[in-house]
Amino acid sequence: MNPQRVIPEVQDLHEMIKQRQNPIMSYDLADELVVKIEQLKFPDGWENSDGAQFGDVIFDLSSTYPRKQPKVYVSDDMSYRGGSPHVLYAQSVAPDGFTKYCIHTLSDWDPDKHSLKTMFNILEVSLENPKAKNPLQEA
Repeated sequence: MNPQRVIPEVQDLHEMIKQRQNPIMSYDLADELVVKIEQLKFPDGWENSDGAQFGDVIFDLSSTYPRKQPKVYVSDDMSYRGGSPHVLYAQSVAPDGFTKYCIHTLSDWDPDKHSLKTMFNILEVSLENPKAKNPLQEA
């Protein structure tokens, strides 16, 4: 993983998200290799245990990023219309307070073309239609 690439990606992602809302973003590229977005406003239908639409997201970059797309985790108290759609994969290992968010592996993931902004855009599409079998194809 190349911090010289990832840091500008985090900054670009933050600028993109800030155009619509004001989340808190942080990253750890030394030990955990994660980018964290806190207090992200989820689309209608999503809510946390307090009844608000805000939750946290983690992009787990792994040492192979950007050759391999990151894993995505969301706050474990998020639900969609009171339930847990298949995209919330609670059986998977996740950081404390989070659950794995299943985003299909992109067969055309290209480290020269794709970035954290790509992953965030994919997450947004999937959050809008979380009960779809493959939200990316149905979007």
